[in-house]
Amino acid sequence: MRKFVSFSIAAMLITVLVFLTQAQQLSDKAQLGRELFHDPTFKGTINPKVATGLSCANCHADFDDEDEPDGVIRAGHSVIGVPQRGSAKGGMIKGADFARAAGGGGFCYQHFLQKIPESKVNPTAIPAEHAEALMAYFEAISEGKKGPQFEMQMLDAAAKTEAGEKIAAMTGDTKKGWELWGRACVVCHPTPKKAGIGIQLVRTRPPRDIDKTITRWATKIRGGGSLMPFYASDILSDQDIADILAFLREQMEGTAR
Repeated sequence: MRKFVSFSIAAMLITVLVFLTQAQQLSDKAQLGRELFHDPTFKGTINPKVATGLSCANCHADFDDEDEPDGVIRAGHSVIGVPQRGSAKGGMIKGADFARAAGGGGFCYQHFLQKIPESKVNPTAIPAEHAEALMAYFEAISEGKKGPQFEMQMLDAAAKTEAGEKIAAMTGDTKKGWELWGRACVVCHPTPKKAGIGIQLVRTRPPRDIDKTITRWATKIRGGGSLMPFYASDILSDQDIADILAFLREQMEGTAR
């Protein structure tokens, strides 16, 4: 028993030492980038009147979430490997703008953290010091790692509608939907009946046309909308979304009883 306890303590100490060593290896600039990544105020530089409460970490992991899953389903891919990608937003951000926009983080800085309409976002408007710090952090945590391999699919309005209608017509599993909701949706929607960063979805009375509402939600989950990030098919499959919608339908229909 004593040997087991000693071994456990030794293992804990090694884990702590590895963590401290990794923290010490970050440069001051990379450390600033780490803090910005997790801070919805961006070190207090975002006007509180427009701040949404989101941070980069709400939608992106800063670790390999494929090899080291934490149970959370994030809308965006891990930032491991960002410096090697060379472009972001389906090729909309590239060349010299890629580093200046913090590997695409400048888009999120304006749109998701400050709710600036997508059509008016300037991804290079992120302060240069912050862009450099974020890239320094991405480089530090990406060292020796490839990061996720994916192809960004930017859907136009017609493709979003088509995808939403297809998913809405599928049969979902309410139990799986509740589990997926807890892993993917609660950051913005604490529960279907409680508002957070996102709106309250299930009201005291159900909508007049539940089917139409389900189709609209399917379209937004797959294609995004306003502050709602889109979930690509490699993050939430069509069946995953159908399961979530089956759960929401059950919640809405329950309010009518």
